[in-house]
Amino acid sequence: MGIGTWEPKQPADFSRENLQSLVGALDGESVSLAPEVAAANAVLMQQDAGAWAGAEGFDEDFLQNLIRFFTLAEGQVPGWEAGKRSPVIPLVRLLKARDAFDDDLRRWIKAHTDNRYLPYGSIF
Repeated sequence: MGIGTWEPKQPADFSRENLQSLVGALDGESVSLAPEVAAANAVLMQQDAGAWAGAEGFDEDFLQNLIRFFTLAEGQVPGWEAGKRSPVIPLVRLLKARDAFDDDLRRWIKAHTDNRYLPYGSIF
């Protein structure tokens, strides 16, 4: 009987540098992540909304880019399915609180996702 190795779950990296590198993986309307980057960052897709509180310090342009990235990544990166735990939802809430979420971005999200919870989340 062999004994496997146990690797603890990696914590989510919410640093601006990490998130900026993920946004840099956007190429038009596609996301291109190296498998090791995708594996290391998949945990971002399952965080509670409160975990995104640090994003309050990000400007509106960066938040919009994060929203676009996570919207596309959920549908294009295997293992990044998030449903009602999508980071798009708390990021949209941040923009709405700043009165910076517009109909154009809402329509873009709806046109680029199969996630029925986007952009506003669950009603319950």
